[in-house]
Amino acid sequence: MKKLLLLLPLLSALANFSVQAQRVSQPVTTVAQLTDSIQRIMRREHMPGLLLTLVAHDTVLFEGGLGYADLENKKPVTAHTLFRIGSVTKTFVAVGLLQLVEQGKLSLNDEVRKLAPEIPIDNPWEATDPVRVVHVLEHTAGFNDMGLNHVYNSTDTDPRGAAAVQVFKPELRCRWRPGERMSYSNPGYEVAGYLLEKLSGQPYDQYLAQHLLRPLGMPDATAELRPAANPKLARGYSYDNGHYNRLQPLPIYAGPAGSMSASAADMTRWVQFFLHDFRAPNGTALLQPASLREMETSHSPLGARAGLPTGYGLANQLMNRRGNASFRGHGGGIYGFRSTFAYNRELGLGYALSNNGEQDTGAIDKLVRTFLLRHLPTPPTPRPVPLDVAAVAPYLGHYQNVAPRNQLAGLGDYLLSDKQLVQRGSLLLLQPLAGAADTLLPTGPLTFRRPKDLVPSIVLTHDHDGRRALISSDGFSLEAGSLWWLRPALFAVSLLLLITGILAGLVWLIFALRRKLPRVQVLPRLLPLLATAALITTVVAFVGVASNITGAGSVNVATVLLGVSPLAFCVFTLAGLILTIRYFRQFRSRVVAWYLLCTYGALGWLATAFATYGWMSLQMWGV
Repeated sequence: MKKLLLLLPLLSALANFSVQAQRVSQPVTTVAQLTDSIQRIMRREHMPGLLLTLVAHDTVLFEGGLGYADLENKKPVTAHTLFRIGSVTKTFVAVGLLQLVEQGKLSLNDEVRKLAPEIPIDNPWEATDPVRVVHVLEHTAGFNDMGLNHVYNSTDTDPRGAAAVQVFKPELRCRWRPGERMSYSNPGYEVAGYLLEKLSGQPYDQYLAQHLLRPLGMPDATAELRPAANPKLARGYSYDNGHYNRLQPLPIYAGPAGSMSASAADMTRWVQFFLHDFRAPNGTALLQPASLREMETSHSPLGARAGLPTGYGLANQLMNRRGNASFRGHGGGIYGFRSTFAYNRELGLGYALSNNGEQDTGAIDKLVRTFLLRHLPTPPTPRPVPLDVAAVAPYLGHYQNVAPRNQLAGLGDYLLSDKQLVQRGSLLLLQPLAGAADTLLPTGPLTFRRPKDLVPSIVLTHDHDGRRALISSDGFSLEAGSLWWLRPALFAVSLLLLITGILAGLVWLIFALRRKLPRVQVLPRLLPLLATAALITTVVAFVGVASNITGAGSVNVATVLLGVSPLAFCVFTLAGLILTIRYFRQFRSRVVAWYLLCTYGALGWLATAFATYGWMSLQMWGV
């Protein structure tokens, strides 16, 4: 009997495990089962509340919310609770501009400089490749994404119109030929919003309210920059160390890129608007169906022109490449909220969701799509296409990513983004510098898909200057050349020298304190330690600013260190190199002298790379 009693907890645990396993394996076939499954994900991933709308053909399957809009007061999410939907705002701005296109006030190929010469665009290719409207809508102008100090506005005033565009003057420089590479840029949509304002004669938020939100019967939606006082707004939270932290709903500088707040009732209308070919609930066409097809088409990037059909359109992109069918739409993230808007016109299905816990919505997105597609048969495996060895052969070799979202991120790509395209028998593989290789399955002579994808996502082509290009759904890479190995090798050697420099510097510091080093050798031996400390401080300060982005733009320890530390790193490196060269012959140990020269050489190479990618002028304490 005692043995049986001892076994009871184990048997109970096994029974619970069995029930849970059955729950996971059972298909979700009803809305009640779906919401139950979503709530389990919400608890697991710490989402206080969720906006949710599900549309199938002309039927609204669900319109409302789950969980809490306000944790402290246990206020539930309802169909009219507002959530900040971030970059989903871009779809509204793009539709607004398409309305003006249909009215003949502009065209997608119009040059931005001719429409609005006051916009401070710096384009070295202006004479041959001006920035066009389509480029700002498809993120192909080459602009940087916004700096950390240009995201949230912690001041009491909001720059509007041309003044708002001026905030992003540093980001509005074309880093490559416009219309070639796609790289997500929120400042581009500040430009798009300004064009909407200038050509319509109304502030963008007023235009959207009058020509989209109200005609569509969206009862709660607003693009106001400061929604904090709105009693319908859900509270945003972050989760850390077992606790929810309430976040202040700060306004953003790039309003047209992400200021919209909407409820489930609003997003139902927005989903239906796309499913009904841009018609309002009363049947009025706010745009022609041709404009919807334009919105879903990627026009300008090199990948689209080379035959890749899955690129970013006019604030409209493919939301999933796996599953029974693909959805289009847009995602959004803003302080305290993460959102998705997605639809499939052919199947008449769509959904929108947003959580106020700042958590990724991927698991819920997948669950919702699976539910909406539950009656759809499993699609047949795409017909195998043999590898065109002759067509692929000229493209084999090493590639480097050359389209980072912002210049600062380009440093990481420069150091570590190398990947090799290799052929092994009948397979084409893309091998990164570290990690497992991707298998590329042919869909045409030079287009490919990954094994679980439904559609092509990679194409091989040449850029304007004749260089080999490997373009994927998540990057743009150019041939790295025969010396591809030099950058990662130098980086590896530099890391080794930095680590040994720290250890040696600590030993030499002890010797210096004991006065056992010649005076002229003290600084040459210790400056690598100081330079490395400045470099580490730079990285730590950047992480600090990025993790507390609301503090960017103001004077604080992290922003000051981020501005000063890179300069200190350069000064220590240059001073140490000069002193080592000057007193080289006075070192008794030539090994130490040459070691120091190599260390300063490595530090100098890193300093040059840092300067090239903009790390030496990080004045984050102001806007």
